[in-house]
Amino acid sequence: MKELNPLNIIRYAIFTAISASLLILFPSVNASAAEADPYSIICSFASANGKNVLAVSEESIPGTFSTVTEAASYAAEGDIIYIFPGEYEESLDLRSKELILFGQDRDTCIIRYETSRYTYPVLNVSAGTFSNLTFYGYSSSSAELSSDVTGMTPETVDNNFSGYVIHIDDDNEYGRSLVFNNCNIISENNNCIGLGFRDHFSVAFENCLLRSVGNAGILYVHDPEQLIGPNSDMKLAFRNCIWENFGYPYVICAKSIHTTNRVELTFQNVTTYCYASNLTELYSPGNAFSGFDVRLQLQLPQVFGNTPVTLRDDKKVSEYLREFREQALSVKPGIYFLTEKRKTVKDPDELPKTVTVYYINNAYDLPGDGWIGSNAFYLTEECSGNTLDEMNYHINN
Repeated sequence: MKELNPLNIIRYAIFTAISASLLILFPSVNASAAEADPYSIICSFASANGKNVLAVSEESIPGTFSTVTEAASYAAEGDIIYIFPGEYEESLDLRSKELILFGQDRDTCIIRYETSRYTYPVLNVSAGTFSNLTFYGYSSSSAELSSDVTGMTPETVDNNFSGYVIHIDDDNEYGRSLVFNNCNIISENNNCIGLGFRDHFSVAFENCLLRSVGNAGILYVHDPEQLIGPNSDMKLAFRNCIWENFGYPYVICAKSIHTTNRVELTFQNVTTYCYASNLTELYSPGNAFSGFDVRLQLQLPQVFGNTPVTLRDDKKVSEYLREFREQALSVKPGIYFLTEKRKTVKDPDELPKTVTVYYINNAYDLPGDGWIGSNAFYLTEECSGNTLDEMNYHINN
């Protein structure tokens, strides 16, 4: 019989801590007790598997830490950090350990930080499990910093680029996995997630809300700088997630560094609200995206299911975006095209070939046979049920 990995057992228990699955593991615990005191259930289960539970609380509860950073410094590989409700002002660097962070309630267990500086995301991580938490990268500055990392240098990074909410780009990823379950990930600056792969690494977001209202989209992802080849083992999955992208048209920027590295993408039941615009300076003319141009919505809204929104002279784009954010869950998901009268751009080189919510940045500007024109990213057959059709597997056939 294959030996069970204790860390995987604990992960499963945490994901089901307030559900019927937990009651199956602990038949003596009734449903009301499990819902009322998940902390004691997790402590009991962790103790039975040789793991420690470190608690974090704002309320000075005896035996708890006041910050997640402090708890993490005491934690050993595989330990659990249980977070009581509160707002924790921290930029977490957890790249050196594989930990489990579990919040009592995702809407009231908030880890937040001012992410106007690139080197200070809310969470810098390479492995572990994160559940029932809100990660919030907020902005207290009116300055608009670049989200185009291609010109980044160590000397200019903090002065010119804002930070992700979650940054995943470290050699400790190799051979590990990273899971976010039932989390809110909210950004007012850069992308919600900045992800640089290493080989033999997998990352999954399950039952998460991702909301970007800043100068970039939901996800910036690239393959490793190391040339690995088509036999690489790299996986990224989003399952049963809601994406809300307001403030920047590209929902995803997928960058290829090498033409033969291969990253498998899985999107399942991802509901997306986003906007496109006729402001051509927002788009890259070098986009290798091979799908349809969303400007067709202006001519064929009945086909694409979205009615273009034409801005009045007395209303700014930001006001429309604020309205969309406030009513996102009450309107139909999809792409909303915001138009306003602009001067015609006369230089053809300044015009993007395609206006879309995806930015495919290929290595050496070569076309690819992968997902929507990529030469490093490929959809798996599991991709289905997504409101943006390009995320469904059939689009590649």
